[in-house]
Amino acid sequence: MTDPPGNVELALAKLSEITAVGLAEIKGQLALLMQRADHADWRVDQLTQRQDADRAMATAAAEALEKRVDAIERDGVTRTQLADSRRQTIGVVSVIVAVISVVVAVIGIIIARL
Repeated sequence: MTDPPGNVELALAKLSEITAVGLAEIKGQLALLMQRADHADWRVDQLTQRQDADRAMATAAAEALEKRVDAIERDGVTRTQLADSRRQTIGVVSVIVAVISVVVAVIGIIIARL
């Protein structure tokens, strides 16, 4: 049973056509996969840039806060210092009131003798 030459050629042509169509589909799918991979790479790059920017902003904010804390620690007044200052103020005011009382008493004595 031999096939006539036309049938073999026809079968080869169909096989060639099927192979060409299959290869074209594979090429299309590969192109789509490459496009998706490129897009994924682009998204990763975008996210990396955004993450770097966010990290830089967070670092700058942390440094600014650290400077503020340093300034507060350097220039801040503790409760003990505040209490000492109040005691000194009360002491000075007490002395002034005592001096004024003495002056008023002396003036009162002088006026009483006149």
